[in-house]
Amino acid sequence: MLKVGQLLKFVSDLNPQNTPTRLSFFNFLRGFPHADDVLTPELIEMFFNYCMDYPHWASNKQQLGHEVQFLLENFNSFYQQKFDLSKVRFPQHMQLLEIEHFSDLVDAVSSYVKTLAKEGDKFRILPDQNKRVVAIVLRADKSLEVRTFDRKFTIRNGKLEPLRDDLVLYYTPELELSSHHTHKIEVAPYITAQFRVMNDKISGVLIRGYVFQKLAEMKNDSLQDQTRVLFPIKRLEQFFLDRRTDPYYQDLISQLERTAALVQQGDSEALKWANIILGKADTALDNVFLGDKLLTLLARDLRHALGEHNRKNLSSSALSSDILIAQQLPEADEECLKIAPLKEFDLTN
Repeated sequence: MLKVGQLLKFVSDLNPQNTPTRLSFFNFLRGFPHADDVLTPELIEMFFNYCMDYPHWASNKQQLGHEVQFLLENFNSFYQQKFDLSKVRFPQHMQLLEIEHFSDLVDAVSSYVKTLAKEGDKFRILPDQNKRVVAIVLRADKSLEVRTFDRKFTIRNGKLEPLRDDLVLYYTPELELSSHHTHKIEVAPYITAQFRVMNDKISGVLIRGYVFQKLAEMKNDSLQDQTRVLFPIKRLEQFFLDRRTDPYYQDLISQLERTAALVQQGDSEALKWANIILGKADTALDNVFLGDKLLTLLARDLRHALGEHNRKNLSSSALSSDILIAQQLPEADEECLKIAPLKEFDLTN
């Protein structure tokens, strides 16, 4: 069987920087699949689906399809093996549409998710700020899948199908990110993260733009430190996790409470990190725990404690200056006494 690594080397030897199509194809193969993965028609179609998400490729799908087809035909000849191109749907044969009404989007996603559900599975379709739809799928074994969909669909065998159907987070029955799956999530417009998680450590890549440039690579990094990935994950977890059981939320609450108390006591170390904690809280409120009352209240309390500390310091500084001036006044008076008295002038002349 042909492997992804073989195709990657073949494209690499053809100077992929020479054309946008070749560069995009090369970057995609290098960024998403593993070199040891079997080369399948589904993988090639995934590349085309990713491309069709970008206006640039949607308007140049003929060029994209023909050039990749030419590459694959030459790849077959080079390895003298038969990669079945007849099973690949090329972009020039794809019909792309964007669902206009949000209620229709919810219905289309619901119909699609039903095709994925098995006996004993349950699912819910939830709107996310009218921009996308989130599907929470509870499997019979109590594991969970969180799938996200936007408005872009294609037609396959007469049925609507999401253009991007691989944006999924997988959770264990204990609601921890699964270490047995590869996760994908869109962390920002046109930036996709693909990663695996092991013991709260994350390894993967961030891919950006229509040429699928590798924006960043994560190698056994702490998930808590990778906020570009962490915040979008936490944002989705709000749909099914109670914040009171979320370790990240509880830790943030604890940090705010503890820092505010230490600032009130005048702790010098707390004063150094207080603004960092406030920054974390503000970011979490803007991106994850939108409008959370407790988090908002505690952030306000910490700001108030910092403000009170600064006002006390300002008052103390002003008082110290006044005392210093007062201490210097007697010396000034002595100097004045050393000045010779004015002589009397005869004003009768």
